[in-house]
Amino acid sequence: MRNKQALIASLDSFAGLRKSPAESPFKDSTAFTINGKFSENGSFDATVSVTAQGDTDVPLRAAFREVPQANWQRLVEIYSLRWGLQGDISDIQVDPLDDTSKPFRLSYHFHRENFFVVPTSGANFRILPPIVLPALSKANPRKGSEPLDVGPATEQTYRAHVEIPANFSLATPSAVRMTRDYGDYSSSYVATGGVLEAERHLVLKVNELPAARRADYGSFRNVASSDTQQVLTCSISSPAAGAVAVMKSDSTAEQLNKAGEAALERRDFATAAELLKRSLEKDPAQKDLWYDLGRAYAAANRHNDAVAAFRKQLEADAYHPHAYGELAIELQQQTKVEDAIAAYRKQLEIDPGDRSSHKNLGLLLAQLNRDKDAQAELETAASLPPDDPEIKMALARVYERTGDLEKSQALMKTVTGSITTSGPDIYSGALRDNIDPNQTQREARQTLDSIGDQFDSGEFNRLGPSAVSSMNLVALAWARLGWAKFLQGETLEAMQFLNAAWALSQSGTVANRLARVFEKEGQREKARHMYALAVAAGGAEIEASRQALAKLAATPDSAAQEMAKASDDLHQARTISLGAVSSSTASANFILVFDSSNKPERVEFADGDASLNSAAAQLRQKDFPVKFPDVSSIKLIRRARLACAQSKCSMELLPSEPANSVDKAASVSAPAVKP
Repeated sequence: MRNKQALIASLDSFAGLRKSPAESPFKDSTAFTINGKFSENGSFDATVSVTAQGDTDVPLRAAFREVPQANWQRLVEIYSLRWGLQGDISDIQVDPLDDTSKPFRLSYHFHRENFFVVPTSGANFRILPPIVLPALSKANPRKGSEPLDVGPATEQTYRAHVEIPANFSLATPSAVRMTRDYGDYSSSYVATGGVLEAERHLVLKVNELPAARRADYGSFRNVASSDTQQVLTCSISSPAAGAVAVMKSDSTAEQLNKAGEAALERRDFATAAELLKRSLEKDPAQKDLWYDLGRAYAAANRHNDAVAAFRKQLEADAYHPHAYGELAIELQQQTKVEDAIAAYRKQLEIDPGDRSSHKNLGLLLAQLNRDKDAQAELETAASLPPDDPEIKMALARVYERTGDLEKSQALMKTVTGSITTSGPDIYSGALRDNIDPNQTQREARQTLDSIGDQFDSGEFNRLGPSAVSSMNLVALAWARLGWAKFLQGETLEAMQFLNAAWALSQSGTVANRLARVFEKEGQREKARHMYALAVAAGGAEIEASRQALAKLAATPDSAAQEMAKASDDLHQARTISLGAVSSSTASANFILVFDSSNKPERVEFADGDASLNSAAAQLRQKDFPVKFPDVSSIKLIRRARLACAQSKCSMELLPSEPANSVDKAASVSAPAVKP
C-alpha cells in the first residue's frame, strides 16, 4: 500500500482518508546463497541461506508466524521446491520473528542423494532460482498517461558456490548484462578449478516509470525472465574406483541398506548388490530387501542370482505386490517359458489390475501362438490406461490369426495407417501417396505420446523386451509424420522426421521416401545415394527405388556402381570404430539408451564375451549415428554389437525390428534394468 489512499480509523483528528507513504521505510532486498558440493556419485549437499528485508520480508515472516513451528519442516520443503531444490531438508534455522528491526533470515541444509544419475552423457539443470520482475497490467487507453507501477524498488542477489568433482564436465550459459537508467540486471557462471561460481543480480531503482517507458520496461523484463531459463549442462563419467564409498564392517544393516538403495538408484548395480547382500547377512528379516537385491542382480546381469533373490522374497512374503512379476521377467529372460507364464499368473492373482503383467503375459502367449489366452490378456491390458500402441499391434495380429479381420484391421489402422497386419514391409502400406496427412499426423503423435508417457512413468526403465520393441513403433511414427509433412509441403520438417526414422529403422521404404524428398528439392546427388541405399536395405519397394536411381544416374553402369557401393555404405553408416577394447577376438551385445544426445546416457552389457563388459564406460563417451527430430520424452533404445579382432574394435548399431514383428520382438533378450 504505497502512495495509495487509505482509510484510517482513529478517535483523533488524524482519522479519515490519508495517502500512504510513497517510499517504504526499509529498502527491499533479497539475498539467496547456496554453498554446496556434488559428490562423484551424483549426490548434492548444500547450505541454503535466504535474507529478506522490506516488501519481501513481510510474506516470509508472515508465513512462518502462521505455521506452527512443528510444521516448519514442511513449509521449508515447499519454499525449497519453489526455488528449484527438491530433496531432504534438515537443520532449519530462523532468526527471531518478533525482531522486525533486523532482516528475515532463514538457513537450512539441503541433501539429494541422486541429484544426477551417474554416469550420464548430458544432464540439464539450474542451480539458482529465477528472479521475477512484476508484469505490467494491460495498457488502458483512458489512463495512458498514468505512471507504470513497477515497484517496489529492490535489490536481489542470488549466488551459488558449488564444488564440482573431477568426473564432472560442466558447460555453462553465456553471461548476460543489461543496464537502464532505472535498473541493472546481470548473470554470470564461471567454472574453474573444480568450483562453479554463479550469480544473478537485479537492481530496480524506482517504484514507477513514465507511461512512455512501457515498451522499454517490457524488454528489460523479458530479457531478465528469458535468462532464468538458461541451463547448465553436465556430462558425468563413472567415479574413480576408490571414490565409491565402502561401508565399514561395523556398519549397521540399516546403513548398508540405505547405501545399497542409493547405489541402486544411481545404477551402480554391482555396489548395490554387494551392500544389500551384506545388509541381509546382518538382518535377514528386513522387509522387501530380497526384492531389492533381486533388482540389483537382474540389472547386473546376474540372472540366476536374481531368480533366487525373488524366490527368497516370496518365501518371506507370498503376497509381495511385485515380486512374482519381476520373477516372471527373469524366467522369460532365461527362456523358461512355462515357469514365466506361471509366475505371471501368480502376479495377476495378487494384483488383477497389473497392466504390465497382463501385457507381458499376452505378448509371450502371442509369441507362442496361444491365441485364445493371448487375446484375453491383451484385451485386458488394452482396457487399462494408458493407451499402448504395442498392445494394439500385438492384439491386431492375434485377431488376424483367429479370423476376426474387422477388429484386426481397425486396430492396425490407428497405429500404422494401414489395415495390413502382416507382410515383410509395413512401411510401404503406411507411407502411401494417398494418406490423409492430418489424420496421419494425429495418429502418429498419439503413438509417440503414448510411448513418451511410458518413458515418463518409468515403465521402460527396465530395458526389457517391451522397451526394445517400442523403438519399432517410434520409427514408424516418425516416418509417418515425415511423409505427411512432405505431402503438405513442409519439406524441412519432413526431412528431419524421415532422417530420424531412417537412422532408427534402416527401412528401404523410408530411404525411398527420403530420396523422393531430396529429388523434389533438386538435390539429385543425395537422391541417387538414398535410392541406392533403399535398394541395399531391401523391403517392398526395391524395384521402384532401382528404377528411380536409373533415371537419375548418368549411365546404367554408374547406377550399378552406386548400388554395389551402397551395401558397404549402409554398414559403415551405423558402425563406429573404437580403440583396442580387447586384445583378443571377442564379441558382445549391448543395449544403449540415448536421451536427446548422440552420446548414450546408459550402456548395458546384454550378453557375449564377459571380457568386453568393461567397454561400457568408453562407449558412453562416443558419438553414435542417432537422430532426434524434435524435443519429447522419448529416448532411443538401441541394440548394438561390439566386435574385436586383432586389437581393433568396432560397434554396430542394429536396426530396429520391422514394426509388424511385435510378437518376435517381445522375445528379444535384453538386460533387466530397473532403478
